[in-house]
Amino acid sequence: RYGVGVDNIDSQAAKEKGIYVANVPDYGSEDVAEHALALLLAATRRIATRNRDVRDGQWGIGQREPMFRLAGKILGVVGFGRISRCFVQKASGFGFKRILVVDPLLTDEQASQAGVTRVNLDTLCREADFISLHAPLTPDTHHLIGEAELAKMKPSAVLVNTSRGGLIDEQALINALLQKRIFAAGLDVFESEPLSAKSPLLQMDNTLCTDHTAWFTEESVVELQSKAAHEVRRAFEGEHPLNWVNP
Repeated sequence: RYGVGVDNIDSQAAKEKGIYVANVPDYGSEDVAEHALALLLAATRRIATRNRDVRDGQWGIGQREPMFRLAGKILGVVGFGRISRCFVQKASGFGFKRILVVDPLLTDEQASQAGVTRVNLDTLCREADFISLHAPLTPDTHHLIGEAELAKMKPSAVLVNTSRGGLIDEQALINALLQKRIFAAGLDVFESEPLSAKSPLLQMDNTLCTDHTAWFTEESVVELQSKAAHEVRRAFEGEHPLNWVNP
């Protein structure tokens, strides 16, 4: 797999036919983490609308929507793999009051070492000011964030997703944004891609949408190409892939 996610590959069927399935899970972590932070900052500071207004000749605060600082707030993170750990490390410099993490594999000892607090999803949704999703898409995580979870979030909450679109019930999110039940969303991934030009997500001022390019930088492309090619070479040489998905 030329990338991380293998949710679009029938790994079991490949195994039955003697086909290795491998991925490249350890590339682009820095890039996705930075993109998630960029979406969070742009949403809380309303960068897109400020840029648009200045270009339209508008100046000054006027009757503007509120904006929020990160310092002193509570950050919620769903998933605690490579990208999430990188994200938390970078986010720690912004002075968050607490960083809450939901991950069934995370122990209290590991959480303490990472400077985060392990909680359940209900607590995270209720207490976090900003929520960033970094979990894989599986049958268990499909629509992990739905109507019930959105209803628990603060009106000032910002939801960021740079993982997989299916983690969020997109229609439920659209409804919450239209009704201003949460403050904003920053999305790099969607349930159906490419995102339809008619999507309501593109018609609102409280959304930021990018085109599944959180992973993309000049550096990450070279890293991905090199690691994917090395996995193929290992298979040709009769070795097991380093990142073997279907052993």
